[in-house]
Amino acid sequence: MITAIFNKSKPINLVLVSLILVFGFFLAQIFQAESINTSAIFSKLGMVCIAVLSVLIVDFIVKKNALSGQNSFVILFFSLFFFYFWGRVDDYNLVLANLFVLMALRKIISLKSQLAITKKIFDAAFWICIASLFHFWAILFLVALYVGITIYASNHYRNWLVPFISFFVVFMIVNAFELVMNNHFFQFYNTKIATDLQFLNSNYNLSVLALFFMILLVSLAFLPSRIRLKLQKNKLSYLILVVTLIIAILLVSISPNKSVSMLIFLYFPLATLFTSFYEKIPKPWLQSVLLYSIMIASVIGCFITV
Repeated sequence: MITAIFNKSKPINLVLVSLILVFGFFLAQIFQAESINTSAIFSKLGMVCIAVLSVLIVDFIVKKNALSGQNSFVILFFSLFFFYFWGRVDDYNLVLANLFVLMALRKIISLKSQLAITKKIFDAAFWICIASLFHFWAILFLVALYVGITIYASNHYRNWLVPFISFFVVFMIVNAFELVMNNHFFQFYNTKIATDLQFLNSNYNLSVLALFFMILLVSLAFLPSRIRLKLQKNKLSYLILVVTLIIAILLVSISPNKSVSMLIFLYFPLATLFTSFYEKIPKPWLQSVLLYSIMIASVIGCFITV
């Protein structure tokens, strides 16, 4: 039944996915059973609103760039992946950083239209720099921007310099604010490279990583055959998504204070690539089994603390 609902792209599906996100959030709060004060409540609700906004941006990117068929599976999987975030951490910075990365990817992928290229490059670099204020290693997504420039806008040297202008603008604005308000320059945090794998000592973390690895493996294994069916201009969008996925994995690998919550940067590219496999499964019952399995695993991921 759920497969039939999301097999078509309807506005009501956005509402349903938003409700799924909210359900996952409250489910996590119930099982965490922590005392919450008024300020914490507003903070948590703010995080939910940002997550819903992220879904809207993902839906816009997918529909505008025809990254999937006429269905809503990308936003559905994106929201289900969020269950693992709700269950383990309340990190406002990660949600905000991911939101700004999504806004940047929206601009990068839309470079294929060949319209307002300079402005889109500036905007993409601007949002990535903003994201780095909340999680420093989000700056790595500039690589995805330069891949986009290489593919769509390498014909003029100024396109390669525009990201530096964005960086300078963000640097000036942020430091001016810090000097006025706190009388010192802005300081990034968690800028060290940490390659320790201590977080793998948790059975829960290993289980989540194993699940995401299986989804990733299936997505990439069947991707070449799916891409052949896409229009030429859309094929390159998938290249950007694969690069984004690699960057997200690298970000998790080198960031200090590692946790499965950092997988949030994988949610969009992984949901999109997995959908390209999922929507072509020929048997509806097999689609349903796979979807229900992911849903059950996501719900369990909200409250297991092992």
